[in-house]
Amino acid sequence: MSSSKPNNIILLGSGATGGYLAQELSIENNVILVDKDISKINQLKNKSNMDLMAITGDAADLNTFKDLDLNSIDFFIACTNDDQLNLLTAMYFERIPGIQTLIVLKESKYKDYPGRLGFPEIKTFYPGDIVSEKIVNLFETPYSWETDKIADSNVLFLKVKIEESSDLIGRSIYSLNKDGDKKWKFLAITEDAQSEKLNYIKADNTTIRLKSGDIALVLLVDEHEKDFEKLYFANKEIDIKNIFIVGESYISENVAKKLINRKCNVKILVSDKARGRELSETLNDAQIIYGEPTNKDIYIEHGVDEGCDYFLALTEDDEINVLSALLSNKLKAKNSLVVYSKSEYQNIINSIGAEREVNVKYSVVGEINSYIMRKKFAHETIIDEDTKIFEFKSSRDISLKDELDSIVLALIIRGSDSVEYITDLDDRKINKDDYAIVVTLNQDAEKKLESIILEWIFQNLYILVVFL
Repeated sequence: MSSSKPNNIILLGSGATGGYLAQELSIENNVILVDKDISKINQLKNKSNMDLMAITGDAADLNTFKDLDLNSIDFFIACTNDDQLNLLTAMYFERIPGIQTLIVLKESKYKDYPGRLGFPEIKTFYPGDIVSEKIVNLFETPYSWETDKIADSNVLFLKVKIEESSDLIGRSIYSLNKDGDKKWKFLAITEDAQSEKLNYIKADNTTIRLKSGDIALVLLVDEHEKDFEKLYFANKEIDIKNIFIVGESYISENVAKKLINRKCNVKILVSDKARGRELSETLNDAQIIYGEPTNKDIYIEHGVDEGCDYFLALTEDDEINVLSALLSNKLKAKNSLVVYSKSEYQNIINSIGAEREVNVKYSVVGEINSYIMRKKFAHETIIDEDTKIFEFKSSRDISLKDELDSIVLALIIRGSDSVEYITDLDDRKINKDDYAIVVTLNQDAEKKLESIILEWIFQNLYILVVFL
């Protein structure tokens, strides 16, 4: 475990997002979980075996917090399904010196409320914006199952699914990384992509070869993205023009706007006529279609077939998104993407043939965790429940040679005036002042890496304090 001083965090709400956030934060922080529903708290603690303090009570009643030493709290995070409650409690805690307040919002209309109410320091996280950005990023790398921009958008982290027709089948990871000298690096692949849980193993030797159905994790220097695409995906048609969106959500509207700006032909299927009229006014160049999202006849009528370049299931209902994507795949749409929240749907989505997926819960929690991690001189991106990306500027020479094999030293960015991207890192050494990108493939690796990153920092802070 880390020798660093953990953050003291009050987390309000134990729903899907709040519960997963509690799970992630409790690894390296002291979390106080607050919810008025004791059964939710107990269920979460039993399921995840988390070490945290729980308070049962109504957060709108400030007496709920009366026994806490609020002067020792570093962060307050409001993550309930009630935006007004989130805002109310955040404004109260923002007035307490030393506490950074964060809120997760359900509705877009509240995004600017902290500033309008005189609390601009409250940090807001709106899932609609976070997920929309992730989806649009995928259109920049259409061959990728999932794309994250890291290292100030200078590096792409790709999740690439190996299809039956892929030129990558039979290639060794070793040879692929030789191709990508200082441009890209294949980091890990799934042991079994059809298993109930995606388990990644380090891919660093000549014997590991890609096969159909594998999912590979790849790090790619952004300026070389076109080289990567041309070399490995030249035979894949990636011209994207015809888009079919299911759902009248904020995400649907936001993504549609950006795709229309890219000169795409966009159709949106909505079930609510009033919302459809709103979309017609804001999206003049989109075709609005009325009907149920699982109606196969509507899909056939409006070209959800081989001429559909991308089918986007963007409703707020996981089950409907999965079913509609299944229909689109049966009708031979070229690509499909599913937005979902419940983690148990991930493998179902994989099994129905959906090429891409975005998990709302992972996306939001990843953003929050990264924000908090930056206070500890690091940045974290969540890929799934086990797989994480860590970015940090090293304050000392570090060797990972004898550490867990599930800690993958992916990339080093060295220098300031003339930046060098280093992918050939067999010695697993990080020099002082290097900007390092490291991927952890399980929670044990995550804990170990955090202890390595933070140990020196806080030891030396302690020495400095003693000296002063």
